[in-house]
Amino acid sequence: MKKLLTIEHLLTAVFVAETICVTYALLFPALIPAASILYFVCGSMIAALILFLPQAKQSFSLKENAHHLSTLSFRIVAIIMMGVELFHFCKKWIEDAPMDYHDADMLPIMKIMSQRFMSGHFSQVYNIIPEIWKGIHPVYLPAMWMPFTVAVGGNFDLRWITTICLMLVFTLFVFVFHPSHQKKVSPFILLCAFLLFWWMSTSEAHGLVPYTEEGIVIFYYVLLTLALLNGNIWLIAICIALCGLSRYAFIGWLIPYGLMLMYKKRFSDLIKLIITGIVCFLVLMIIPFGWGPFINLLSLPDRYIDFATRVWHDAPIVFSSSLGFAKFFGAGRIALQHDLLIILSFVLPLVFTGLAIWLRDKKNYPIRNISLATFKISLVVFYSFIDVPYLYLFYTSSFVSLLIVGYFISLREEEMVL
Repeated sequence: MKKLLTIEHLLTAVFVAETICVTYALLFPALIPAASILYFVCGSMIAALILFLPQAKQSFSLKENAHHLSTLSFRIVAIIMMGVELFHFCKKWIEDAPMDYHDADMLPIMKIMSQRFMSGHFSQVYNIIPEIWKGIHPVYLPAMWMPFTVAVGGNFDLRWITTICLMLVFTLFVFVFHPSHQKKVSPFILLCAFLLFWWMSTSEAHGLVPYTEEGIVIFYYVLLTLALLNGNIWLIAICIALCGLSRYAFIGWLIPYGLMLMYKKRFSDLIKLIITGIVCFLVLMIIPFGWGPFINLLSLPDRYIDFATRVWHDAPIVFSSSLGFAKFFGAGRIALQHDLLIILSFVLPLVFTGLAIWLRDKKNYPIRNISLATFKISLVVFYSFIDVPYLYLFYTSSFVSLLIVGYFISLREEEMVL
């Protein structure tokens, strides 16, 4: 018991450090190189530490909350307060930063894609957009831009979709986290949650709310985290499809996860994953848009080196002000960094999974939560070595940490007995 509590306390400390690295440490340029390394180390330690905690068994039941009105009231109040805060700052961002592709072209592109889709012109969704940069090809996967059709259909600003997604993420965290179970460290988790959401709402450094679609990606990846905590294979399968059809940062995790299912002889679960993936791929991509856009999207990784070269020339501050390792490679080693991104994104999760299984089965270490830990390590590696490390990209991994740590810190004493 004492050993597990020590691990939980260390997990809290590491998470606090990771959160500071991705928020207020960025206000001090001299600290950013060290923060980049510390962010990688902390993320890796979170993955390693949860291997030694009890197997996650998150329940979706709210029966317990009904018997603890004070806890339920706390959650309702917290959700209302966060809703007011996010609404206020989103409204401010919309007023202060009108959508203009000269500032950031992601949302304007997705708005036009959504308009074409809502008009029933499915075959034209991925056609060139002449209104932006005198002609640009859309390169966004369907699960990323399709949620914005709600805003287009409802005739409201696309940034409200991002805000709604962040609100859903906070709601998931609130119902996973039980602050009364670990009163010594719970205030630190709540502080980190506050720092993350306040930073998202107020800082201009990342531009996540006013300029990007990343709230949708964050929501998908947090939902997949919840699914892995719960173990529901159908929810895992759907979330994998949504993540894969939005941003494939977790690509290196898919192979070890599939191998884990085979190693455990859970072949029926593997079949469910494959069938769900194929159905979602056909319904969201091939049937409405055909093979052409998909083939074009497959070629995108080959263009990242050229894109990174342009960003190094036009906006080198992207690299120096962010947490990515690109700053350590410099403009002269872009190809090397890109190769390491591909190699490490696939190799390290495999090695991590293999080592965890070896320690568990051959050395009899109490290893659990292997797939969840590998998921976290895959995000840490991918974003640290990504070609162009825009700051807003790193918050997906941070919010995944928030849900993971919030869950394990909430374990009761009886659940800490292995």
